[in-house]
Amino acid sequence: MKIILVILAFCSLFVNRLWAKDKDTISLTEHLSLWKRTFNEVERNPAFMHDAYATSMTYMQLKLDNQTANRAIQLEKGSSHTLMGASVKSFLKLNQHQTVWGYASYRIGRKRQIMFNSTSDYDLLYPYVMGDTLGGNLENEQYAFGGGYGTDAGRWHWGAEMKFRAEHEYRTIDPRPRGIATDLTLRLGVAYQLSNYKLGMGAGVRTYKQTNNVDFYNPLGVIPVYHFTGLGTDYVRFAGAIRSSYYKATGFIVDFQMVPLLANGFYFSLQQTFMPYQNILTELNALPISKLNVNETEVKIGWKLGRKFAFAPYAGLYRELREGNECVAGSSSSTEYKSLITLSMFSNKKTEVYLGSAVHWQLDKQTKNTHDFTLDGRLGWLDERAEYVDLKREMSYRKVFARLAWQWMWQSGKQWLIRWDGNVAHYHNTSRHILMPYAWMDKQITSLVDHTYAMKTAHQWNCSTTSQVYHYPERWKGVGIFLSVEAAMEHLTNIRQYQIQTSVGFTF
Repeated sequence: MKIILVILAFCSLFVNRLWAKDKDTISLTEHLSLWKRTFNEVERNPAFMHDAYATSMTYMQLKLDNQTANRAIQLEKGSSHTLMGASVKSFLKLNQHQTVWGYASYRIGRKRQIMFNSTSDYDLLYPYVMGDTLGGNLENEQYAFGGGYGTDAGRWHWGAEMKFRAEHEYRTIDPRPRGIATDLTLRLGVAYQLSNYKLGMGAGVRTYKQTNNVDFYNPLGVIPVYHFTGLGTDYVRFAGAIRSSYYKATGFIVDFQMVPLLANGFYFSLQQTFMPYQNILTELNALPISKLNVNETEVKIGWKLGRKFAFAPYAGLYRELREGNECVAGSSSSTEYKSLITLSMFSNKKTEVYLGSAVHWQLDKQTKNTHDFTLDGRLGWLDERAEYVDLKREMSYRKVFARLAWQWMWQSGKQWLIRWDGNVAHYHNTSRHILMPYAWMDKQITSLVDHTYAMKTAHQWNCSTTSQVYHYPERWKGVGIFLSVEAAMEHLTNIRQYQIQTSVGFTF
């Protein structure tokens, strides 16, 4: 409840300033536009945020998120969840040369039927997580906030941004995991106007921490807790009674951008991130057992042409490399272990390459009603390969995919706006390979590995649609109300996953 009050207080900082201006659906269209987001990767650099939008806007909403599935697509992340929360997001043009933006959110709920994982932030830390074979539901609580400032001085543009997230997950029946994670990112950026283009560079630092432990209150129900190391392996020496660890990492972010000053021109964005996550056993005098180095590279280039009827071809590359180094500990001395050597045991390489184009046009029938249409199509190729050295294990697959996204916005005068977004994507498997020492694996781990392999290599359909209605009553003097409903479906072999998100809120 306290965090909700903080969110409301955050809103109040902007209310007087924003209400003094005549807000309507014209400003809202700019902030909702799918066409505007075609090359929004450049906005990672806070120096570009000053010119991201020409108008100010604040959103305040309550949201309910419910996901169900007949089986879990990924056992470590569960089969379903119910989450609800409140959030506020604001973009404010202080004057011609200064801009501030910020957000705050709070979320609470439950994630269900999580297996082989007792650690929060699985996507960040896999494969080095704790887990057990029983699993269960997890209660989740998260709050996040952030903000930034951008300014310009002639040809130079500057910006700074901060983001923070804290998350708490726990279970109240045995086994009782509890994870408390904090994630802080600080970024600085600079941009320079050169001829008809703006060139930007940015740098940032990110620090992550998580304390993680598993308790049993019933001494007769204690089961082994494993420290997984990837592809069905675990740190056998410390399996069982060692049930407390923590993670820490401090990494960096660098980026480079090039954008046109006018509506037409060439776009380029590059971002490189590096995070070294250490896994440390608390009960053994802070013995480090693994270090996961995560390198991510993202590149996107494109060209925008036209105004009322506009076209934007583009191409992109995403690459993630996860390298796991495991420590070999010596004999214990008074429960103290020393790390003797570090071995490179696990690697996971994921590459995505795509070509796409977006088309945007606007229809104005010389009336109060206008229609905006945007189509964004993409064709790509996906390759992922995971390997564990000893005993030799491999899992790999390749897919081709196609995706089509669209948006239609209908604006009636200055009081009504209806928005409809949709997305359809298909991933078709073209090759797959697995090598496992099944003779050495027990039944439950074999089931985990086979399920993971089946889901990663399956043909897949993703579909989603979002409908939103915004209304600005004249007597509310620039304050609007909105209702949003989003439905999504993920279809794999013998698995259907459905998700419904509803939200209601105010804009001003």
